[in-house]
Amino acid sequence: MKGINALIVLAALTVAGGCAGGSSPTTATSMPPAATTSTPPAATTGTPASAATSGTPASAATDAATAWATTPVAVRHDVPVPPLPVVRAIRYAAHADGFDRIVLDIPGTLPGYTAKYVTEVRRDGSDEPVSMPGEAFLLIVLHPAQAHLENGTPTVTGTHRTGLAGIKAYAVVGDYEGYVSIALGVNGVRKYHIGELKDRISIDVAV
Repeated sequence: MKGINALIVLAALTVAGGCAGGSSPTTATSMPPAATTSTPPAATTGTPASAATSGTPASAATDAATAWATTPVAVRHDVPVPPLPVVRAIRYAAHADGFDRIVLDIPGTLPGYTAKYVTEVRRDGSDEPVSMPGEAFLLIVLHPAQAHLENGTPTVTGTHRTGLAGIKAYAVVGDYEGYVSIALGVNGVRKYHIGELKDRISIDVAV
């Protein structure tokens, strides 16, 4: 009996070890983490987009990360120019911790930025309204920065659907005189967080 019991225990341990290496959930686009983040707090629901911007001062932020909130954010970086930092690419992914992430690839020195919820998205310069998916809109403005090469070729442009639950779409709505504006169409006014690592800025939005 002792020999049989030993075989049963050995078989159980073998099965348990085989299950431990299961694959992780599939995301929309794989990417390295853009910043060290914690699980976001519960999403804010039932708040109109205008309530997130009216009468609220820009929140304090560090170079590493901002706090999870729906209020405006402003981060300044002293950037020696020229040349201007260039937004080379925009990537996105869903995360199992309850948030979607969009990453702005900016090689070299990172620009300063602001972020806030707006009631509608308008194109810089022309002030034309921009139609994009989303129940609320988060506007990120980078400065100093550009979204084109020195010969004028755009590096990022247009409006793009992501297929994500939280960040439904993004649109490059401005690239003018050192300012780059990027709007996110999101699933309602949600708490968001901005982080930084070498060569990139990430925006996480609670789902």
